[in-house]
Amino acid sequence: MKSKIFHLKVIKIKSGCNFELSWENGKTIAAIVDYPQDLDQGYQDWKYAYINCYKNLRGKVPKSGRLTVKKDPAALLREAEARFLSIFHNWLRDGELYEIREEIAKAATDSSINRRYWVDILLTCNCPELTRLPWEAWEISTTTRTNLSGFGTIRIARVSNTIHAGISHDKIIPSIRRRARVLAILGDEKGLDFEEDRKALAHLSKLADIKFIGWQPGKDSTSLKQEIVKEIANPRGWDILFFAGHSNETACTGGEL
Repeated sequence: MKSKIFHLKVIKIKSGCNFELSWENGKTIAAIVDYPQDLDQGYQDWKYAYINCYKNLRGKVPKSGRLTVKKDPAALLREAEARFLSIFHNWLRDGELYEIREEIAKAATDSSINRRYWVDILLTCNCPELTRLPWEAWEISTTTRTNLSGFGTIRIARVSNTIHAGISHDKIIPSIRRRARVLAILGDEKGLDFEEDRKALAHLSKLADIKFIGWQPGKDSTSLKQEIVKEIANPRGWDILFFAGHSNETACTGGEL
């Protein structure tokens, strides 16, 4: 399948962010926009609501005593998510980013290509505050079609800023000549239902070799992480890494997985 590739660097400098889009042979567009201070607070509010929502799902029902009716944690989570995404979308709609958005949108509506193709954005950020943002939800163009029935589908992938190997901006990705290999890493599923996910992966069994690994009640997180690292580093490699579930993150320790 044909692929058009952009590199996007987002660098936070004091109270602003430098965006630099590059493609083909040295073509670049750069812009500087203010970093909204309420974006970090929006993320923290969403994170707190997320942890609180799923912590409540794990809680025990009191045997006696007065029951205090509180607002549905799931509703609070949805509200926090909506506020966070609103701040994020408004930031990326800044007029200074217009040329960057239009260049990507133009690549996704190339009528000279008469078959399906990808528009890949390889994103590099210089700090965790930027990396953790929901870039996949970026509304690059409200008029651009992003399904595979026509034109190009935009994909965003984070790339480590320590990777310096050159990547061709316009290439044909060769087909895989063997069964695909899928590593499914499952975290804590409290409050979730992985049954449909497992069924979806099972449907791929005729086309792919699938390995499940993940969290289990009572299993030591250190040994589990070592097991996961060993599987990821398997010399045969993996074509797809599938993640689902909670990492049991806390404000002080980060995720257990």
